[in-house]
Amino acid sequence: TGPWLRLREGFDTASEAPAALGVSKYVTRADLMRQKHTGVAPDHSQATLAKFRAGHEAEALARPLAEACAGGDLYPVTMSVEVGGLRLLASLDGLTLEGETAWETKLWNEELAANVRAGTLPDHYTAQMDQELLVSGATRCLFTCTDGTPERFVSCWYEASQDRFDALLDGWMQFRRDLA
Repeated sequence: TGPWLRLREGFDTASEAPAALGVSKYVTRADLMRQKHTGVAPDHSQATLAKFRAGHEAEALARPLAEACAGGDLYPVTMSVEVGGLRLLASLDGLTLEGETAWETKLWNEELAANVRAGTLPDHYTAQMDQELLVSGATRCLFTCTDGTPERFVSCWYEASQDRFDALLDGWMQFRRDLA
């Protein structure tokens, strides 16, 4: 909604990290560069908006399932931090009260569910989680793929890594130099 979108304007967000690093399934690096340069974001189709709604509904239904895996309540939170002149923002689907565990969930699809079962997440998802972990200070992220039902709920753990944080920051720095 309005205030949330306005907040994002001054930051490099976790959901943009895959595009900035050139690993996004949905947005090219050039498209993100153009969007950051002009300030004009593309309009989403009705089909995309419907998928967003379905994802938010599945997230709400899956929260108790994720909390059982995480061993505690998970609170949605938007956080920011400045690192090396980069203003980074992350909107987490959930974070435990003590801040050790983050939660990121995606809408069910068979291909992603198979990746989750194998513990082999594509870079498109790990880049986002790297930024979420860096910004939040959490040490691990519960990654889930679900439609909100127990029958279609798979999860794996993703751990924080200084090497991946460094690669993320290097990628954002290069993106910012190219943008300038």
